[in-house]
Amino acid sequence: MGNFSSKKIINRTKNEFFKQIKAYQKTLKPTKEIEGYGTAPIVGEKNYPFLQIHNSSNEDKANNFMNSGEIVKQGYKEIFHLKAKNILGSTQNTHIRRTTDRINNEIIDIYKSKKAIEFNSTFEKELKFDKVLSNKVSGIMGSKNELESLNATENTSTNKQIEKYESNDAKAKEAVIKLYEHGENEQQIIHLLALGIFGVSINKKLVPSKWAITAYDTMIQNHLHKKILKYNPINQYEVYYYQNKSDTHVNILLPDHYMGTHTEDWANSYSDEWNGFNVDWFNNANKLSTPEALNAGGYYATKIALNEHLNSRKKQAAAIMIRRIRDYDVPLGVVFVRECVRESFKNQVFKTSSFSELDNFIKTKFPDHYKHFINSKVLKEQKKQMKLNKFF
Repeated sequence: MGNFSSKKIINRTKNEFFKQIKAYQKTLKPTKEIEGYGTAPIVGEKNYPFLQIHNSSNEDKANNFMNSGEIVKQGYKEIFHLKAKNILGSTQNTHIRRTTDRINNEIIDIYKSKKAIEFNSTFEKELKFDKVLSNKVSGIMGSKNELESLNATENTSTNKQIEKYESNDAKAKEAVIKLYEHGENEQQIIHLLALGIFGVSINKKLVPSKWAITAYDTMIQNHLHKKILKYNPINQYEVYYYQNKSDTHVNILLPDHYMGTHTEDWANSYSDEWNGFNVDWFNNANKLSTPEALNAGGYYATKIALNEHLNSRKKQAAAIMIRRIRDYDVPLGVVFVRECVRESFKNQVFKTSSFSELDNFIKTKFPDHYKHFINSKVLKEQKKQMKLNKFF
């Protein structure tokens, strides 16, 4: 974490929004005590196995953690206004096995609740609201200080399904899949996985949030993949599209058995992390041939959305998935990628039985994505041999 104003990832066109955050924070009086609703418990990864928990809270109930998927789809101005109000209360370093520390338990109780609840946080020092902090997991946040105490100001009522899998010594993977299938809030599952409440008692431990997010996406997309292999392939070419802020997603499904490529194109994105593109290839066995640490979060978030779409239709397909990032203004976290790809699959923009028509459509409609499409390993694989589905 650090002073967000020093990061190059703020695009010059968004500096005005940054000034608005600073202006808002200057209106707030220094304080050692605040009340708010949980927006995210962020388990750090530095100094492993001794980790800090940073509990983010906000006075605006609408900005609670259960609404994260909708919040990231709003405009930058709306997101900045909400995030400027976030307060980050941090714990001392805790060993990953000591998940029963007092403040940790209070944080866990808040995120086990079946609804967002208000709580009181007191801090060791006055909050001065003089910095905007950034985190690659959760994007931009407000001010930060060490937590002295944290107490709910209303009765907590634990989600019964979560309570069931917290106490029955089920493996963490089993608990996550069962809760997902039951329709429990996705962010709640991920946060509690990071806070170490799932798994056989002897193995329960804190997990850095960045790891927990990727673990969740990996577990769910693998679970869905096993179902997808039982289905027949689609019989036409399909194109899906979605654009939100910095991201443009073009996802192409082809009549074939399950396989695909995932491309992230960061060229001219104004990011200080990357300035090119990366392609990952996955096969019918759902194996990633070339793991890429920089791309892993987006890759698994994209795959969970793809597999949800195919499973909902009881179909399988080959996929060419292209995410193009331009004017990358602020980090919004992996949840933003996941929600954008989900939205894309609600917006089919083209369908045909002709490859030449598909080729012409992509070349004409999405020229910036075309090179990633035409050079895709999926197309090269299809040219190698006649597939069974050609006879359907």
